[in-house]
Amino acid sequence: MKPQNGIPISVLKRTLLFFAFVLLDLSLAFAQDQKDIRIHFENDSIAVEKGSTFTDFLVIENKSSETVTIQNIIPEEQYPGLLFYPKNDFTLAAGQSKNLPVKLIANLDFMKLRSNEIRFQVSYTTPTVTRTESASFFVDKGENKNIAIYTATYENFINPALPESSIQLIVENQGYSKRTVKIDLQSIPDGLEMMPRQQTVSLEGLEKQTVEIKISVRKQNTLYPEFNINATATDLLDHKTVGSNTLYLVILSHNRQIARGTEATNGSNFAELSYNENSSGFNYLQLRGNTSFRMTENLKSRFNMGADYYLEDGRYNLYDTWLELERKNTVLRLGNVNSNDYDYPVFGRGGKVSSRFGKNNQVEVLALENNYNLYGTYFRQTEGSTMAGAKYAFGNAKSFNGKVSYLFDHDPRFNVDTQVANAVTSYSVNDKHTIRMEMGLSNEKGLSNRDENAGALMGANYEGKLGQWDIQSVNSFATKSYAGIKRGSFISNQRIGRQFSDSQRAFIQYQNSQVDPEFLSFQNVPIQPGNTANLRYYFNSTEALGTGYQVSLKKWNFLLAPKVERQRTASFYTAQELFSYRLETNISGTFGAHGLNLMAEYSYSKANDNPDWFNSLKTTLSYRYKSFSLNGTAQWNAINVFDLTSYYNTDRNFANYNVYASYNFQMMNNNLTGSFSAGTSYSELYKNLNSNVSGNLEYKISPSWSTTGYFNFSGYKSTAAYSSSGNYYQFRIGIKKYFAAATALGNHKVTFQLFEDKNFNGLLEAGEPVLANEIVKLDNFVAMTDKNGKVVFQNVPEGIYTLKVNESAGARLMIDPVIMVDNNINRKIGLVKNIKVSGRLTEVKQAYDTLETDVTGIVVYAKSEDGKIYTAVVNQKNEFEFFLKDGKYDLYIENDKYSYTQPTQTIQVTKEGYSKTVVFEYKKKDTTIKVKKF
Repeated sequence: MKPQNGIPISVLKRTLLFFAFVLLDLSLAFAQDQKDIRIHFENDSIAVEKGSTFTDFLVIENKSSETVTIQNIIPEEQYPGLLFYPKNDFTLAAGQSKNLPVKLIANLDFMKLRSNEIRFQVSYTTPTVTRTESASFFVDKGENKNIAIYTATYENFINPALPESSIQLIVENQGYSKRTVKIDLQSIPDGLEMMPRQQTVSLEGLEKQTVEIKISVRKQNTLYPEFNINATATDLLDHKTVGSNTLYLVILSHNRQIARGTEATNGSNFAELSYNENSSGFNYLQLRGNTSFRMTENLKSRFNMGADYYLEDGRYNLYDTWLELERKNTVLRLGNVNSNDYDYPVFGRGGKVSSRFGKNNQVEVLALENNYNLYGTYFRQTEGSTMAGAKYAFGNAKSFNGKVSYLFDHDPRFNVDTQVANAVTSYSVNDKHTIRMEMGLSNEKGLSNRDENAGALMGANYEGKLGQWDIQSVNSFATKSYAGIKRGSFISNQRIGRQFSDSQRAFIQYQNSQVDPEFLSFQNVPIQPGNTANLRYYFNSTEALGTGYQVSLKKWNFLLAPKVERQRTASFYTAQELFSYRLETNISGTFGAHGLNLMAEYSYSKANDNPDWFNSLKTTLSYRYKSFSLNGTAQWNAINVFDLTSYYNTDRNFANYNVYASYNFQMMNNNLTGSFSAGTSYSELYKNLNSNVSGNLEYKISPSWSTTGYFNFSGYKSTAAYSSSGNYYQFRIGIKKYFAAATALGNHKVTFQLFEDKNFNGLLEAGEPVLANEIVKLDNFVAMTDKNGKVVFQNVPEGIYTLKVNESAGARLMIDPVIMVDNNINRKIGLVKNIKVSGRLTEVKQAYDTLETDVTGIVVYAKSEDGKIYTAVVNQKNEFEFFLKDGKYDLYIENDKYSYTQPTQTIQVTKEGYSKTVVFEYKKKDTTIKVKKF
């Protein structure tokens, strides 16, 4: 029987059988050879800490019957911190093995290595084969891999009178490795326009970057609702959520002008007076300040102030003003107060007291009125919510911690009483598994319509690592009427990742989040069956199933992530649904100071019940060079469900564009610092064109005085029918005074004045010069004296310290160097100038000896008559020097590497000085060059 091609089946069988035997023989030979020569590291994984040294042993076992010659052992790359590894060739007889040390130091460059694998190549030969194999081990750096997202101030406010406001988002890489993360922002409830809503940030190890988020209210609400912005950071390498935070925003009940971003009151121990002018005509003088001081020996305080004086009619506002008193472990704050961990927005004017006890326990009690202004005459003061609450925190930061809180809120604006109780606990198992549990209960009661709601919250999160698998599970459920921040929400986020190698990963992720809250009726309107005018309703949901694959190739990172997603949103006025098949790609690279990132997301979607499918694309290109960054985004057609809720009859074929650039600079010896940013956005969807230019400047007139400036110019133009346009400007000029650096509460200020004590009496007298530019150490605190010989150490905690001066400069203390710090200290310190003794090492060479020697690092000793020993180290010029007081000394060297002509020399040091140079002559050991004469 023959197949169609004419080749007999018997021939095919014999051919396949032959190849099977050949492959089997080769595999057995390879396995036998692998078994005979075994190369591996003694430890597969080593835990390291920054600054520590560690050693792993490269084990080479010869289990064959032949002699093996190890020719080369070479690291696969130039690892920073590699101190030692075997470099010489050697042989291993049959049955022998060797353990060879490989030593490294975990310096900062080592901790920043992209790969955690240390790999060496080993080349060896036997009488029958020459081969190169690799062996590796992994280092567990134990770094914090979280990305912190926060703002400079806890409270963020939006002025509805402005076309837009902005907040400064600080993104901090808390680990050593370079990270590229995507920051996503979501408004809850919907109603905020944020630009950009999504931002890609590249961060070096331990780097912070500031991202400006421009915010405007899409639709004004006379009830001035509160908003939360959920900020989430996703690592683009493994598509894992690495950081999140909830930012609290409030629509102000008046139109006070708010300076942008960095203009919020911050810093310490300064005062600034500025003039602010803007196009709306609300021009004002602004006074900001912050300081800390000690009222009594045991009572410390901090004070912050923000005040505006409106020039038009002489009225004022006082805000962000508070006084904080601290005694031992108890802190009292009066004025503007904020707090967190209540699962409820807490800020206003009132008081808060907190006390620590035990190792990690803390109790907090507060009472306040929910009003941003502390006091003012420019705007009529409205009555805000009155709040009272308490919180108890316990546990430790590593293995177990938690908190329990309770809050009561009486809101006269809505005429509603609210109670929220919340408890959270978290514990770790073997540092690889973390479990977090949360529970909450709430009650709301309408005081006019007598309607009432009870609610509950439950949450359980898990994060762990099982071998090469990463597992993350985030789950929470809050009933519709739960009065906390997560009211009516359901969140289920399940992610499983697998690391195939240090440069290849894959993941699968399921997300289901929805917000469907339920509120009490507006208490100023009676409840009528079938009438929804006095009810609030909105619904948002996102459900997605996706997977992804990441790969790193040298300086490039690549991501490919397809997913299926369904989004829905609804209110009393509209309902939209978007179903999409998506493909996200990301390409990023770093080239020295240059960084480049390209993100693109393609979607194939259909909206609502429309049978027609449409294509959409959103792409973002980011470029960064040192302190300059440029970002551009283009969007074609709807990407998310909120793009379907346009106010205009726009079809699906629309395009949105925006470009944003920023530059931070320091010049003129850092006396001039500032930043500039500019951006423009065009939207066919909302039919408008927006542009903005802003900048901050600060110029130091002197070490304690600065001039400051700020400007912002915004332009708006509508492209719709009956279009309108407008411009808005704001500028500020001011003068700022920095006071002497304040000492933090609980610490102390230590001041010394150093002088040369010529008559050895410990007193600064006429004719005795002060010692300028002298290095002074208080334990690990280092400073330098000024032209008056003074040095100040701020923020010194209580304790016992050792005072040292720069002995290499030839000065020694005349007092006991041990100093007890339990209050502020101001002392004059006398020093005696020592006598400089110089020396060098000189080699005595034989004829024709061209081999150079290295004596750098050899220690030279000086022993005084009373037995005290001083040391000096030979530098790269073969020189050394001592600073000694007068007396007789024996100078000697204890080093076996060379032989010395005169290893010990005796010198006499007098007050007039020592002008001679001490010379130690040395020769190489066991080196004799014989010259044959012809």
